[in-house]
Amino acid sequence: MRLFCVLLFAYALSLSAADAAKAMEFPSLNDAKRIHGELVSVDFILRKGEFRADDGKLIPFSMPPYAVMKYKGVEADLREVPLGTKMTFLMLPDAEGRLTRLVTTDDGLPADAAQLKKFREFTEMRGVAAWIDKTEGNTLTLTFFSGDAAAFQAAYKELLAVGKEARPCVANDELRTWNPGVDGERGSITEVNKVPSEYFGSSGVQVTVKVSNMLEGFRRGRIVRVFLAGWKARDQFYGESLMGYGFGRMQDQELIENVAMDYPEQFPFRTDYGNADLPWYQIKDDVKPPPFSEHTVVGELVQLDSKTGSGQFLTELTGEPVNFTLIKQHTLKYLGADPQFAQLPTGQRYRFDLFQDATGAFTRVSRISDDFSHSSANAITARVTAIQGDQIHVGWWLPLVKDYNGDMQRAPDIASCILRVNDATRVWKADQQVKLADLQMGDVLLFNRTAELPGKPSHCTDIWIGEETHKLVTEKLRKPAVAKK
Repeated sequence: MRLFCVLLFAYALSLSAADAAKAMEFPSLNDAKRIHGELVSVDFILRKGEFRADDGKLIPFSMPPYAVMKYKGVEADLREVPLGTKMTFLMLPDAEGRLTRLVTTDDGLPADAAQLKKFREFTEMRGVAAWIDKTEGNTLTLTFFSGDAAAFQAAYKELLAVGKEARPCVANDELRTWNPGVDGERGSITEVNKVPSEYFGSSGVQVTVKVSNMLEGFRRGRIVRVFLAGWKARDQFYGESLMGYGFGRMQDQELIENVAMDYPEQFPFRTDYGNADLPWYQIKDDVKPPPFSEHTVVGELVQLDSKTGSGQFLTELTGEPVNFTLIKQHTLKYLGADPQFAQLPTGQRYRFDLFQDATGAFTRVSRISDDFSHSSANAITARVTAIQGDQIHVGWWLPLVKDYNGDMQRAPDIASCILRVNDATRVWKADQQVKLADLQMGDVLLFNRTAELPGKPSHCTDIWIGEETHKLVTEKLRKPAVAKK
């Protein structure tokens, strides 16, 4: 549930494995609403992002497993579409009727051969994605995903033939694999069938693959990545893979396997990731709530009363006011430290972990955290990739990690976004306030900002340059608490 510059919209529940078998239908693009806008943030790993519509409204999206963007007239991974690209976004409603599910995009450009080649190379390194239509004995029947059935069949026709090798590997709804060397089974194609391709996401190709062993993840409705004949089954990059083999502990806790999404049956209550038919967990004052029982909402803090432990925030995007009260055992995070409630600045964006009150309204808060603290806790920083007037383009970095050979490596960027700044934005380096003009390409940032509200686009309130500055500001906030002891 990474935040980054992607708005957290917990109301758009991810499709769980348990629900997948009920929803194995490709959509018709005739049912999609076409909204023109500009891409402003992308989470490459979790397949989410935001675009700003031509009317100025910021629209968050998530991509179903079969969805794929189009760029330069052909298929493209999220990584391949530059921030600021203007295109038409084809959106479908989620289970609650909100237009949050992006199925594809249209930039109106002719097909670009170089971009198509790039996408094919990207895909073949990770395996072609498919869902499991059925299992029988030691066979899997799979339908492959594609945003261009004709191009898919032209590219892989010779590999999708009876007798050809195919290695299905267990994946999740974000198309992330665990460890293809272990969570996959070498097999051979025993049957190839044509299926309807007029629905978006369908490649028009369905195969039956005979494998030696049936894995736990080989179930109807689940997602697999398939390595075809001659392709090397390999792990995805650190951070993209669901496992950190060869790298030790995953440093960004939001990149590890999300059990609430992938195994919803383990939770006897509703979560932000599944079990929409179950009630929410009812918090008790003296009992620590279980993991994933909270309902997380992003908003701008506008009022607080430290004496009563109460306050009000405006929900991001809608501006809906929420009056809240802190529970007895609450956690507050600001600039990486543990402040008093009165130290939280108003007019700033926070994550609020909520529980229901006696009326069923989400008004009881167990945790409040600013953007700086959330990013810091998940070991990520933003690197400046472009500066364009009042917009700063950043890519999100993971820290250096040791690879299989013990060498220090940095994973590719895991997300990107556009930050807005204005004359009120403060910029800090070491213990000095500097000018916005002092920002440079490659600077490593953490920041806080206002929430995106109707008619009031989000902008940065403060930007801190450099990892030493990040440490300094946290230590400075902690010092008063230490002195009192």
